[in-house]
Amino acid sequence: MLNSTIRTRLTIAHCVTVLLLWTAAPALAQSDPGDLFTKGEWHLELGAHGAVETWNYNISHENMFAGAPGVTYGLGKGTVFVVNTPLYYVDQRGIDAMFLGVTWGVRGRVYRRSRFSVYLEFEVGISKADVFTPPGGTRFNYLALGAAGLTTRLSSETHLLTGIKWVHVSNNSLAGRSRNPDIEAVGPHVAILRRF
Repeated sequence: MLNSTIRTRLTIAHCVTVLLLWTAAPALAQSDPGDLFTKGEWHLELGAHGAVETWNYNISHENMFAGAPGVTYGLGKGTVFVVNTPLYYVDQRGIDAMFLGVTWGVRGRVYRRSRFSVYLEFEVGISKADVFTPPGGTRFNYLALGAAGLTTRLSSETHLLTGIKWVHVSNNSLAGRSRNPDIEAVGPHVAILRRF
């Protein structure tokens, strides 16, 4: 059973992050108001991700589910800088875990057709869990995430993102090789992005 104090703190931190991101910065001038990848444009991203472990180098099997608020900033030439704060629930052997992460990376458009864009994404980050994640590991872990999918313009202010996301969770042998189990999981990712 998860420690209720830690769970409450993680949930409060996640809610505060969403509120801060929502009020963070004024809208900037844009050259193409309907394009998610416009240079200098900010978007609030509210996403969800579910993933099933696909290959396993430890003795347990983990499933992961997350809410992931964040922001994107257009760098130009079909590329945006992405910062997310995923809060993952990990269904694992023994005591299930929750961890809060911070990730950053880039999302690049590889194809555009009217309201639709195909993208590739890569992020790295860090996380802290309330219990060892995965079992036999540590509470602190590094994150690496890769994704591919489709963005759809719903209006000049709002976009829908759908795709497949891979997540890697590991402590990179910080506590020794015997305490470095990892999670390699893949699953669907969906998000709403709104210009601010």
